[in-house]
Amino acid sequence: MSDPELVRRVARLARLGLPPDELAAAGQQLATILEHFRALQDVDTAGVEPLVHGVDRPGEAADDVVVPQPDARRALLALAPAAREGFLVVPRVVETDFGTEGG
Repeated sequence: MSDPELVRRVARLARLGLPPDELAAAGQQLATILEHFRALQDVDTAGVEPLVHGVDRPGEAADDVVVPQPDARRALLALAPAAREGFLVVPRVVETDFGTEGG
């Protein structure tokens, strides 16, 4: 792609965060992608029926069936790597000290 400003603009719109030294390579890749789309535009699709669904007969949606679980919590906790007192144990992710009460 010959216009570096257009490549920068497309990269910004796509939120790619490309460093300046990668813009030339990104421009070449974008030009290749656009060439593929130009080739698709040249395909004669006259008389081709539009595709509505990827499967000839998509079928009906299955009915929802509720299957009772005798003790779903116990079954779930049995699959967990760590559980205590009926709850999942996970690593601490918040290391913030919110201060003391009343202060």
